[in-house]
Amino acid sequence: MGRNMAVSYFIYVNNKEKNDFNLNKFNIDIKEKFPGVSVEVKKDENYKYDVHFEYYGDKCEFEFWIDRDRSAVAIDYFNSENRLYDYAKYIIWLRSYFSFEKEVLLCDEGYNKILVLSEGIEIEDILEILE
Repeated sequence: MGRNMAVSYFIYVNNKEKNDFNLNKFNIDIKEKFPGVSVEVKKDENYKYDVHFEYYGDKCEFEFWIDRDRSAVAIDYFNSENRLYDYAKYIIWLRSYFSFEKEVLLCDEGYNKILVLSEGIEIEDILEILE
């Protein structure tokens, strides 16, 4: 699997107040779902995104950051055999850690493509943004 995804994507809560992202639960779940995932926490206050996750497994590869106030995920890299479909499923999985009462958006790094990730969103809806 070569590195063929150059555009970063962001999943973020539109209104950061009372964000309920549970990093401890997320850490447990990601280690269970992706054994061997690397987690690095930056203690430096200058880092807006302070928790980095990296995984290079047989079925997929990814790198992403979670911001300090736990309201955004920056996905720098994702790859797999069925990349776009798997990436859309992965985005839905990441989105599930934010309350469905909150408006959560998916956008590319230039904010050219934006999609509301509402409860029950379909993989096909996300594929339109990723393609």
